[in-house]
Amino acid sequence: MIKRIHYLNYLKKYSNHSKYPNSKNYSSNTKNIKNITRNIKNITNIENIENIENIKDFSKSSYSLLSSSFSSFRTTSPPDFSVDYLIIGAGVIGLSIAERLSHRNGKSVLLLEKNSKICQETSSRNSEVIHAGIYYPNDSLKTRLCIRGKRLLYSLLFSQFKSNANQLDANQINYSSSPNLTDDFIINSNHFNNNNNNNNSFLDSLKFQKIHKLTIPFYPIGKYIISQNDDQTLYLHNLHKKSQELGIPTYFLSSNNNTHNHNNNNDLKILESNIKAEQVLVSPTTGMIDSHAFTNWLEWKFRDNGNGNGNLVVNSKVTNIVKGNYGNDEGYIVEISDPTSSSFSSSKTRIFSPIVINSAGLHSDKIANLLLPFKYKIYYVKGHYYNYRRNNERGEGNPLIKVNHFIYPVPPKNLKSLGIHLSLDLNGQIKFGPDVLYIDNPDDYKVDDDDDERKEIFLNAIKDYLPDIKKENLFADYAGIRPKLSKEDEPFKDFIIKEESEHGLNGFINLIGIESPGLTSSLAIAEMVDNMLIDK
Repeated sequence: MIKRIHYLNYLKKYSNHSKYPNSKNYSSNTKNIKNITRNIKNITNIENIENIENIKDFSKSSYSLLSSSFSSFRTTSPPDFSVDYLIIGAGVIGLSIAERLSHRNGKSVLLLEKNSKICQETSSRNSEVIHAGIYYPNDSLKTRLCIRGKRLLYSLLFSQFKSNANQLDANQINYSSSPNLTDDFIINSNHFNNNNNNNNSFLDSLKFQKIHKLTIPFYPIGKYIISQNDDQTLYLHNLHKKSQELGIPTYFLSSNNNTHNHNNNNDLKILESNIKAEQVLVSPTTGMIDSHAFTNWLEWKFRDNGNGNGNLVVNSKVTNIVKGNYGNDEGYIVEISDPTSSSFSSSKTRIFSPIVINSAGLHSDKIANLLLPFKYKIYYVKGHYYNYRRNNERGEGNPLIKVNHFIYPVPPKNLKSLGIHLSLDLNGQIKFGPDVLYIDNPDDYKVDDDDDERKEIFLNAIKDYLPDIKKENLFADYAGIRPKLSKEDEPFKDFIIKEESEHGLNGFINLIGIESPGLTSSLAIAEMVDNMLIDK
């Protein structure tokens, strides 16, 4: 059973841990340790969020007011305790970084999460797809980290088959593998057969049934990217050329996998009889993963690797970050409060760390702006998902459509999304989405099955490649929110992953705009941050 600690219990346990000369034991300051007898919470399952503590936008007047209080805070309020690395945000990115840093002997890692559980926002509300890494500009972080992250992730997932108990042991994330690691081990694996040569559902596969016994269930199902006209077909050919440049396997669907064969209609009827397309580009390394099992495993590994020095602290909202430490200008003091406490406005805990890593997802701009006012701005993009099922619990109504692969249309030119695509979960449930809706409220996860206008938008988009879809079998399922750096009418913008040294903030690392393919990239992002801190 995994233990997650309330921040005041953490203070009680670790207030004597002080490695820095100006960070003494201030646990006698009872104002900062009120309610210290709260019980440690034991949580093993991740549930979908309903309410998230809202962090409001900073205005210039409020920042000015905070700045004046920071000055007093810097000189009169020493920290309660210290850690070597402090990470803000326990989504899949924060967990991956924490797991990576926890391998450093003798170093303490503190992972803060403002919610009561890990991964209650973007990390738990997505398509759960392992992406190949072919869509974005070749020199972008999104491309480079997606490709490396995919290979690290599959290396971890395939290692489950090496153990008799299908359990992952101590050092299964193969960060030491050569940077020249390719996709060959994914393609050549004998654990799966991605090239179904009949119209039977992949659910009938014994190998598919086997994955449910794994610690982290996954399945490299493959993706069909489909065109409906000549312009889209040209896009597919350019995408195929690009994938070859990147060393990522793709091929056009044809009777002999001949990439110059433009007539693939017969094969499509065999492999995906319900799908309509002029041309199909196959991405065989695209897969599905149980993201909840993956993040639970990362949490367990983080705490296990740390030998007591790795701790996740929930219900801990960052309200202030100040450069310096009670008399000198090194490191940072991070102030946290419990958003669920009745004394939220007055009960504060101050933690010193020389390294602060901002992986706060939807709120990463607000955290960054505590030290860099108005520098970053996140735009919230809501994506709805619909599932496809029979229209009542007794299984009556239209039969479900059989599919064996993910089906993706050609994406919009600005890459705001990858289009309303068809994916399957690890129970074989068909789902469609996401769409793109810019919103103002990062807590708006509401879905409405009576929203007939949105359902029509989905229906019309899906009919392009699945003409027999029935509206009565579409049901609103869930929504996710992505942290985008670009406005609705702006072109592609890359991940921001940087140490803010140019602003005099050594040891302050921002990760902002980490949307898709963030899940696939997570282990590579952790590797990148670890390399940024190689001597720290």
